[in-house]
Amino acid sequence: MLVPLWHRGGRCSPKRAEAIASQLLDTQQDNGSSYRAHRKTTLQKLHNIGVQLHTCRICRWLRI
Repeated sequence: MLVPLWHRGGRCSPKRAEAIASQLLDTQQDNGSSYRAHRKTTLQKLHNIGVQLHTCRICRWLRI
């Protein structure tokens, strides 16, 4: 995967572009892992205090 990068006249080495793409991919994967971990712990905390999401109603003002 190449990332378009314009640096001093629109040139960027393929090696540099690949390095940037790799960093972006790692960041996206880390964000996804963090999201899943946070969701899992939040659901566990709610379960521990007795909140069952399938019985909760959605507020009307949140619906778009």
